[in-house]
Amino acid sequence: MSDGDVPDRSFVALRGRTTAGHDLDAVSLIVTERDDTAGLGLEEAAIVRMCASPTGVVEIASRLQLPVGMAQVLISGLLDQNRVTARHPQPATAASRHDADFLREVLVGLHNKL
Repeated sequence: MSDGDVPDRSFVALRGRTTAGHDLDAVSLIVTERDDTAGLGLEEAAIVRMCASPTGVVEIASRLQLPVGMAQVLISGLLDQNRVTARHPQPATAASRHDADFLREVLVGLHNKL
C-alpha cells in the first residue's frame, strides 16, 4: 500500500465533513450529555470522555493535537447527536465592565499604599 492509498487522518476523523454546523467560539465550554461512545470515531469518543466536566474547545483541540477548526467540526457532529452541549461565552455587560474598573481602582489603591 503506497502513501497515496492511506487515507488522511483528518478526513477519516471528520468522515468527510469540512465545516462545523454550529457556531463554536474557541472558548465555548463543551459538556457531555450522553457518555456512551458506541458508534463514535476515536477522536469523538475522546471528546465525550474528556467533557465529563466542562472543557473549552481550544483545550479539546490541544489535548487531541488537532487544529481548532477540526475540533469544532467534530464537536458540531456531537452536538447534532445530542451527546454534548455547548456553553457559549457571555458578552460583557455594562455592570461587569464597571466591576472590572472598580477592581482595577482597588488594585491601584492597594499598590499605592505599599
